[in-house]
Amino acid sequence: MRVERGDFIVDRSFGQDELERAKLFLEDTKTPQGRLLIAQGKDRATLMVSEMERLAAEFVTEGRCTLNHAIDTYLRAYVTPGINCGVDKVQQTAKAADARLNHCRSIEISYIKPGFIEPSGPLAGLREMSKGFARKPIGEFYIDELTEQSTTEYINERLKLGRAKSTVKREVYALQSVVNKLRYTDNKAWKKLNGHNPFALADKTLVKGGEWRRRRIITDAEEEALLNELRSCRNIEMPLVFAVALSTGMRRAEVLGLMWSQIDLDRGVINLDPDQTKADDDRLVILLPEAVAALRSIPMVDERVFHYKIEGFKTNFRRVLERAGLQDIHMHDTRRSFISRVLKDITASPVAIADMIGARSVSNLQKRSIDRIGQGNMISAGAIETEEQLRSVVGHKDGQTTSRYANMAPDAVKRAK
Repeated sequence: MRVERGDFIVDRSFGQDELERAKLFLEDTKTPQGRLLIAQGKDRATLMVSEMERLAAEFVTEGRCTLNHAIDTYLRAYVTPGINCGVDKVQQTAKAADARLNHCRSIEISYIKPGFIEPSGPLAGLREMSKGFARKPIGEFYIDELTEQSTTEYINERLKLGRAKSTVKREVYALQSVVNKLRYTDNKAWKKLNGHNPFALADKTLVKGGEWRRRRIITDAEEEALLNELRSCRNIEMPLVFAVALSTGMRRAEVLGLMWSQIDLDRGVINLDPDQTKADDDRLVILLPEAVAALRSIPMVDERVFHYKIEGFKTNFRRVLERAGLQDIHMHDTRRSFISRVLKDITASPVAIADMIGARSVSNLQKRSIDRIGQGNMISAGAIETEEQLRSVVGHKDGQTTSRYANMAPDAVKRAK
């Protein structure tokens, strides 16, 4: 079609099945406004093509999603509620997950642009020199574009930057979980993957090992120096938090989240709720005499035993260590020190009665009967007498975890930072 109206001349081609578009185009040429839209490429005939192209593109990409989209939906569904929940322990865990995933998505990996050949065979080593070679953040890739080679490259990139194997391993498993959760957050995108999770197929032998088990305990001299410095703090809760942690083996978040209603000093027990423990199970903490004495010295202001948030306590504790001239001490070392001290006095093994009574499930018997009997004995005796009882008090599910704490002396050699 060629249209000439004064000094306005335009040519446009239409297919045999595009009569309606041709009529719209002809009508637009009859008005000044229509001719202006044609000149700008915004006339109705052009927009109709754009809309058809958009729909075609959506059809091709329907169900596909980028890793960024998967991370965003995962954060909204599983992480943001934790950040906003108001529970200090949960908030800290959620904030760490949010920071980790947002950092992961920014890591750049290489790819070959569409239209160029991916070198393989003898030429695979020349990939970075080939035409079409480029790099972009892994979050911008469609998940179905990522292969095990891509995700393995992610691991290599992180290791090149000097990141610890344990750190990279946590990142890869976090991204693997993000993709797995698509079945609940974007089922159409999950079905498009047909069960293919590129992070599950990454070469994880590259991050095998590399775990460093901390075995540090606090010596008597360090404990005395630390307590002296803690007592000089303006907030009287600082030494009390440390004393309770050291005398109970409770985790920092468990101590800071304590309520007076959970403590029974007459019986010598603390009842921890599931949302306070790492395992998300309730736990009965048996108090030794020194723990009872520490808790009795705490003034009762309101329903909370302590009023520190985790971040605030971490900051103050770090400053105290600097003033005391102490190095390589973490708050979690109080837990390790408690377990090591108690293990020195434990010589009896837990009583195994499953075979004697023909119990079908040893674990259920242990949880529902033996553990409760042991807790009653501990309350009556006011002491921890077996390793089984110790694991129950500190919340370890097996002896393997407790064994990491079993050393009786602090590390002789500090780990290089």
